[in-house]
Amino acid sequence: MPIPALTAEGCSDRRSRLAQLFDGDLIIISNPRNLYYYTGFLPPFPSLAQWGPAYLLLEVNEGETTLLCHNFAEAAAEKSYTDTMEIWSWYDGIKNPDQEIFSQGARILGELIRSRYRSARIGIESGSFPLIPGLSPEKCSDVSSLIARQRRSKYPDELACIRSVLEAALAGHQAARREIRAGISEIELFNLICGAVTEAAGVPAMLIGDIISGPRTLEISGGPTRRVIERGDTVILDLSPVVGGYRADYTSTIIVDAAPDRRQLGLETALQAALDEGKEKLWPGSRAADIYWAVKGSMEQHGFGDGFTHHAGHGLGLGHPEAPFFVPHSNEELVRGDVVTLEPGCYEPGCSGRIEHVFLVTENGPEQLTRHYTRFTL
Repeated sequence: MPIPALTAEGCSDRRSRLAQLFDGDLIIISNPRNLYYYTGFLPPFPSLAQWGPAYLLLEVNEGETTLLCHNFAEAAAEKSYTDTMEIWSWYDGIKNPDQEIFSQGARILGELIRSRYRSARIGIESGSFPLIPGLSPEKCSDVSSLIARQRRSKYPDELACIRSVLEAALAGHQAARREIRAGISEIELFNLICGAVTEAAGVPAMLIGDIISGPRTLEISGGPTRRVIERGDTVILDLSPVVGGYRADYTSTIIVDAAPDRRQLGLETALQAALDEGKEKLWPGSRAADIYWAVKGSMEQHGFGDGFTHHAGHGLGLGHPEAPFFVPHSNEELVRGDVVTLEPGCYEPGCSGRIEHVFLVTENGPEQLTRHYTRFTL
């Protein structure tokens, strides 16, 4: 079954909303994630098409769009939802391009601006927009914050993508519980998980996240190593595959080939109770800081507050982590359509663990989107 993708209707609605928010003539999107968000332009992973710049030019008053990209990404551009495409040839395998791909892309973008939009007031993404010689800074304003706010409330086509990648990540968690054993290395476990996620998704998946075991769990996070997992080890699996541009992110903890001791059983109970406390506050208008303190307070009540040393969760979508951030002093408020995680954890010698679930914030309360097993035992 093909994985979902963003729709023409969704992309058009998002562009129209952005244009309404911007007081100017032209918006240029240069961040790859936001290019996908507004056009469906997504060079496949893994491919050379992913390497190099691309730009969306959105004319605010007319709503007309132009996608500018290099020839390696032409096939992806043809599947995008834009009015016109302008494809420039960087390298054809015969002629030396004589210029680095990002520099050439910036030059061609500059030529296009000077030929068509010389007097335009332009909205740019300051973190990813290239240096264009001759483009006056007075003509440009940063639209990054407008885009960030818009991306908080997920559209239906986005939710379909998120649900799909969460299902693929579930296959990874299930494979880990089937295959984990004393004697397997973290790297071997990673490969098994990645294979399961890719098989479930039906396309190559990029797997990021934490796979840490034994004493390494005190480091809280980290990629897999050649360390061999031993009997009685705690293994934290915080899996965040990327499929179709969107990300999953949820966590389980497993004690390998042994029963949890009394302290570990207490932590297992504490983590679930803390997650439940945070869940009760996942409503539109709730403050991010209040959600953090609900999770932190529950961990303290169960005697594990000192070991809880990181955020209580965060937003999820095209980025990871992204707003809102459940940290002590955040004044961010939840909005309808936020997709967020809750991830209480504790890290003590001989007693570490973390669990995590993903939720959609709705007017009727939180909808849990993940359904993996979070008990410490297999």
